[in-house]
Amino acid sequence: MTKIFDVIRKPLLTEKGQILREKNIQVFEVATWATKHQIKEAVELLLQSKVKGIRTVRIPSRTKRLGRFVGTSSPRKKAYVELVEGAPASE
Repeated sequence: MTKIFDVIRKPLLTEKGQILREKNIQVFEVATWATKHQIKEAVELLLQSKVKGIRTVRIPSRTKRLGRFVGTSSPRKKAYVELVEGAPASE
């Protein structure tokens, strides 16, 4: 069994995320290998509330440049988790 923090890396605290929190949607950066079922189980254990729906977005790696050195950023995956109305959410 995988651990919660292997699946959920960190919450994403952005302006868009704050607007979505008012609509009861939490945004997390998750592991690229995580499925929606694994994300749902991890969020329900972490936040102690029911999940209504999950949308995931894959962000591919990008080429980064610093002077003459070229590298790539790591690929990421975000999960938009909609919680059930009236369920307690973490602040």
